[in-house]
Order: sequence, then structure tokens, then C-alpha cells
Amino acid sequence: MSFREYLITRRNAIIVLMCFNCFALAVNTLDIKGKFNDDRCPDYVTHYFLSSGSNSNENLTQQNFWPFVKYFEFSESSYYCQFGPKEAFKGIFRYYDYSEFFVYSILILLAFYIKWESSKKGK
Repeated sequence: MSFREYLITRRNAIIVLMCFNCFALAVNTLDIKGKFNDDRCPDYVTHYFLSSGSNSNENLTQQNFWPFVKYFEFSESSYYCQFGPKEAFKGIFRYYDYSEFFVYSILILLAFYIKWESSKKGK
């Protein structure tokens, strides 16, 4: 069986993995945030379920390759909150961009290629 035929037999898994990959990219490209406020201090601490959106004003020297990113960050404005400083959740797909999309797309194909090669050697 050729590699192309092998990929066709595994198309459902590839579709699921690539849909996840595309969704994560779309969240940051389209600036979908899923924003919600902290009930204890709603005016000053904002959490983001999917992504905090534009990250242009943040420290670019830190590790920004998903999933090795800081998901929680100290909220500067939380000093105004009576319950003390808070850490705000910045989103599941924080910093997911084209570089991660490209790398994970290649890794998906590479994983299937390695599995195909090992199945050929086993016969």
C-alpha cells in the first residue's frame, strides 16, 4: 500500500487533527476571545477562554510557542480590586499563529508517515 493510500484510509483521524489545528489558528487570526470577567472583581480582571487576542504589547522575549506559553498572567489593574492581585487566564490557544499551524501540520503528516513505515517493516 502506498503512502497516499494509507493516508486515505486514515482520513478521519487526519480530518479531526487538522480541524483542531485550523480552529486554533482561526481563533487568533479572527481575534475570537471568549472574554469573561471575574465575578469577584468584574471591572478590573478579565479572563479569556480561547485567546487574549492581539499580543503586540507583550514581552516578545518570552517563550511564545504553543503549548509552551504562560496561560495565566498577573493582572496589573487588579490592584484596584478589593480582593487583592489576581492572575488572569489568557486563553487556551494563546500565541497560536502560522508558525504553530505549519509545524503541527507537518508533525501530523510525519507521524502518519512513521506509522506507515513501521507497518511496512512489520510485514
